[in-house]
Amino acid sequence: MKVILADAHGPVRGKAQSSPNLGLLYLASYLRSRVENVELRYVPQNWELADHIELIETLQPDLYAMSFTSYGAQVAYHSIRKLKERFPRLPIVCGGPHPSAAARDVLAKTPADLCVLGEGEETFAEIVRQGDSLMDALDDIQGIAYIDANGHYRQTLPRPLIDDLDTIPFPSRDLINERDYTGNDLRRGTPDTEMIITRGCPLRCVFCANPVFRVKGPLYRTRSPESIAHEIDLLYQMGYRELYLHSDELNVRLDWSIEVCKAIAALGHDDLYLQANLRVVPMNAELALWLRKANFWMVRYGIESASERVLKGIKKSMSMEKTERALHLMHEQGIKTYGFFMMFQIWEDEDGNLDYETVDEVNQSVRYIRELWRKDLLHYMAWSVAVPVQGAEMYSIAVRHGIIDEHYYPDEKWLVYDRLPHVSKKAYASIIRKGRLLQGAMALRNGSINWRNWSGLKVKAKDLIFGEQTQ
Repeated sequence: MKVILADAHGPVRGKAQSSPNLGLLYLASYLRSRVENVELRYVPQNWELADHIELIETLQPDLYAMSFTSYGAQVAYHSIRKLKERFPRLPIVCGGPHPSAAARDVLAKTPADLCVLGEGEETFAEIVRQGDSLMDALDDIQGIAYIDANGHYRQTLPRPLIDDLDTIPFPSRDLINERDYTGNDLRRGTPDTEMIITRGCPLRCVFCANPVFRVKGPLYRTRSPESIAHEIDLLYQMGYRELYLHSDELNVRLDWSIEVCKAIAALGHDDLYLQANLRVVPMNAELALWLRKANFWMVRYGIESASERVLKGIKKSMSMEKTERALHLMHEQGIKTYGFFMMFQIWEDEDGNLDYETVDEVNQSVRYIRELWRKDLLHYMAWSVAVPVQGAEMYSIAVRHGIIDEHYYPDEKWLVYDRLPHVSKKAYASIIRKGRLLQGAMALRNGSINWRNWSGLKVKAKDLIFGEQTQ
C-alpha cells in the first residue's frame, strides 16, 4: 500500500513552514505500527502543486491524504480539484483542523472522497487497511464524513479520542528533510524543532478552534514524563539543540508539569534549550524553579489583552494580577517571557448582543506591554488581529451578527474598520504600526532572533509599512 501524506502547498499567511506537520508524522508512525507493507511519503508545505503531481505520477500511490487549516483552505481546495481532475481514480482523504470543523464545506466544494474528523491515527489506519474496498466500507468507519452514492452528506459515529498518548509511536521524522523548515522565530540553539507533549485543552476561549477536536473522550491528555524525556533524548542524539514543547498549556496540572521538568533535567543535556506555552494560572515558585533547571530559556503566555472586560468576554479565565505574578516568577528564575496579544476580539454579552474590543482597550494593551517591558517582565510579543476561524465560537458569533457569511475563510482580508463599528481605518493602521514597532524593538533588544525565518520578518515589515495585518 503506497500512501502520500501531504501538507497543502504554501506559504500560509505569507510565512514559510517553521517545522514539519507532526500530525502527519504521527499518522505515519501509527500506520507503520498497525498496517503491514505500507510505503509512505511526506510532502512538506514548500512543494508546489506541480511537485505533488510529479510525485503521484512517479509513485503511483493507492491513497493521497492532505492536511490543512482554515488559513490554507482555499489553496487546498484548488489543489484537490486539480489533483482529482488529473488522477480521477486516486482516493483523496482530507484531515486536520479545517476538514474537522467544516467537512460539509470541503465535500461540497471539492471532489475529495472523505474527511477524517478530529484525531486521525486510528481512523486513518482503518482507512488504509480497507485498501481497494475502502469506498464500500465507509459506513463502518468511525470518525469520517463523505458524500454517499445519492449525493447526500454522511457523517459516521464519532471516534473516541486516544486516552493513553504513550501508546502512539514517536513521529516518523525519517520522512522529512530538515532543510525544508526555517525553525522557530526565536531560538538559542540550532538546529531546532518541535514536539507534542499534550493534546486538547480544558478551556473554551472564544477565538480558539481547539473545540473541533472535542469529539468524544477526554478533552485534555498528557504524555508521561518518561515518554517525553525519552523522545527529547532521541532528538538530542539526532543533533537538535532546541525544542519547542508543544502543549496548549504545559501547566494545567502543576504536579505533572514539575515531574516533566524533573525528567528532562535528569537527562543532563545542558546545551539543549527549551521553550513552551504556559497559562498564568496555575503557577507557583516550584514550577518556575524546575523550568529553569530543565533549561527552559523562554515561556510563552496567551495574555491577549490588558482589559479585564475583554478577558471576561472571550472566556480567558485569567486576570491581570495573576498575569503579573506569573511573569514575576519567571523573572526571578531568569526565564524570558513571550506574550501573545490578539486585538479587536469579538464576543456576545449575556443577552446575546455583539460586543467587541474597542480602540481604547487595544491602546490600553499597548501601554501595558510597554510597562511590562520596562519592568523587565516581558521580553517578546506577538501582535495579531483576532480572526474568525471555522470551529471557533468567534466564527459562529460573526456569522450570527452578519459580520461575515458562511463562505468566509480566514485567509481573506479581515479589515477591522470594514467589519466593526467605531473603528476607523486611521486608528486601525496606527495600532498595527505601534504594535509592530514595539514587537521589533523588544526582539532586537533581547536577541535570539532566527534570521533564517525571513518570510515571517517580511510579513511584519509589510504590516508596519501599510498599517494592515497580512492575511
